[in-house]
Amino acid sequence: MNHNQSPEHNRLSSRIISETFPELQTGDFLQNIIDSDQQLLQKILSITPLIIWAVDRHGIVTLSEGGGLNRLGFLPGEWVGKSVFKEYADDPELIDIFNRTLQGEELQRIRAAGELVFDVDYNPLFDEQGHVDGFLSVAIDITEKVTSQEELRRSEERFSKIFQVNPIAMCITEIDTGIFIEVNENFLTALQCSREFILGKSAFDIGFWPSKETRREMIEKVQKEGTARELYFDFIIPNGSRLCTMLSAVQIYFRGETFLLSCVKDITREQSALDELEKLNENLEARVASRTAELEHAHAILNEEYTKRNRLFNALQQTEAKWRSLVTNAPDTILTLDHVGNILFINHQIEAVNMDDIIGSSIFSYMNQSDLNKARDILQEVFQSGKTQVMETEGLNTEGKKTLYSCRIGAMVTEGSIIAAMVIATDITQQKQAEQELVRRRAELAHLSRLSTMGELAAELSHELNQPLAAINNYTNGCIRRIQSGTTTLDNLIEPLEEISRQAQRASETIKRLRRHVQKGEVEQKYLDINAIIQNSIALLEHELQRNFVALHLELSPGPLRIIGDAIQIEQVLVNLLLNAFEAMSEHPPEERKVVIQSDQDQTGNLMICVTDSGIGLKKGQENSIFETFYTTKQKGLGVGLSISQTIIEAHGGKLTPRRNKRGASFVITLPLAHGDRNSGV
Repeated sequence: MNHNQSPEHNRLSSRIISETFPELQTGDFLQNIIDSDQQLLQKILSITPLIIWAVDRHGIVTLSEGGGLNRLGFLPGEWVGKSVFKEYADDPELIDIFNRTLQGEELQRIRAAGELVFDVDYNPLFDEQGHVDGFLSVAIDITEKVTSQEELRRSEERFSKIFQVNPIAMCITEIDTGIFIEVNENFLTALQCSREFILGKSAFDIGFWPSKETRREMIEKVQKEGTARELYFDFIIPNGSRLCTMLSAVQIYFRGETFLLSCVKDITREQSALDELEKLNENLEARVASRTAELEHAHAILNEEYTKRNRLFNALQQTEAKWRSLVTNAPDTILTLDHVGNILFINHQIEAVNMDDIIGSSIFSYMNQSDLNKARDILQEVFQSGKTQVMETEGLNTEGKKTLYSCRIGAMVTEGSIIAAMVIATDITQQKQAEQELVRRRAELAHLSRLSTMGELAAELSHELNQPLAAINNYTNGCIRRIQSGTTTLDNLIEPLEEISRQAQRASETIKRLRRHVQKGEVEQKYLDINAIIQNSIALLEHELQRNFVALHLELSPGPLRIIGDAIQIEQVLVNLLLNAFEAMSEHPPEERKVVIQSDQDQTGNLMICVTDSGIGLKKGQENSIFETFYTTKQKGLGVGLSISQTIIEAHGGKLTPRRNKRGASFVITLPLAHGDRNSGV
């Protein structure tokens, strides 16, 4: 029996026993229940062919015991917590039985489960107000019985065919009473009577035997020797004629009982009124004895069942006590509130506050003021709709310190009415601190990766800066020479000075992009236009595109596609993918170096960015290994770029997926699109 079952299960189980055995409610019985051994009951149930289910009014299994479960491939307690309506949703007949039982109807059904057959009783369980609170299902495996009955039926069918066509007059009678169970046509012909006349009557009723003594002697001979052969008797048939017969008899098993099979040749029956009266008396005594034996057997079964249920009730009482202890000692704070937020129950005492002061006080007095309106709305929603709500809030822990809690608020229902709300508050302070630390460390790792990338691009960036600086120097020297020659005018100096300004602006923009990409700062979640992010990433690599003779094709969405995320980190991922693409195409001729960047909305409504190159591609099976830390195919690579890129995309709620092409490879980024009308960000 499962010791970790819910308190409601224990209360339901207690009601099962109390409703089934109301006489158990005395003090002595309850004391015996407390002292009973739950483990012994579990062992007893495990070796019985029974399957005992207790199901609450929602269809949730709260008790699952009995040795019959093993025959179905289940363990005791395995079904606890499951919904019978979900598990048997494809069995409308069984769903109808559950619904009818939960409406208060007692049912009994023969149910087949594969090759097994069960005799199942469904009994509704009622709460203290007399409402159905669940039901108890008790199933007994009758597979062997059904199989035996079928085999017996086929055997009896074969026997009946042989019996009816046999040329010898034959009859089957009860051993004790002599009542005719079956006769063949030749037997009816010999006695000159109809089947309706003889079946159900005893041999003495129709004067088949001259006396009980003669028949008793024949029965004793059969029981002693197994058969009686060639016994001669004078009989009187129903029309009054006397017939001399030879009789042979043997015991047979027919229709589940032991009977006497008699073969008669030239049978004559003579019976007096006294013999018939004695036979009737004998028949009555036999029936009384049989009935008495049945009642004694039934009484023994009831006594055994009473003992089992008594032990079961004791075990359930103990389980309920254990669950109460678990609730009291649970690490989470568990409360019940009324509709205005007054505390009705709490399992933990707050330090420096008396329990009497807590009970009846408002839960809102222990909460952060900024969460009060939301908490009141949630409490009102629970009482109105009965739907479970979840919220995070700051409150006092058992030590009186401010703590961050994740609260689950659900309705407590009785007789169809919501009487209170139950709150289970879990301390998530350390969890939130760990999440914040994880975000900080992830940002630092991304920053290091950007610095590493800029290190790889240092030579190209210096070249990109040298061009405007060299142009500035040349134009400046030219202006100086013109001024020194004294042959120029101010108007002639305007054009070169404007070009100096343009080249200085060009160098400034390059430095700004570099500084923005490598700067270290907090992760900023803003609305971003992904097409603008792609353009910024390309601008960072403009010199790399020219140096590597790469043809870049953009297939961007015509309209803006917005996401919520950190612009620098998304740019970092795109820069890493583009640099990897340039590296993969480095051994190809310049005219074959092609990169395509696509942005669009996929079929699931998410943002899709695809970077495709015409490089060497991916080897089979390499799709997963490339994301492993320090795995690289470059001679000078560190093997962290793709790993960090995957971490960044997943932190944004997306996915980075490689794809092998006939030529080259594609990397597909999927991110959730933002919904709203805010225009902040890139």
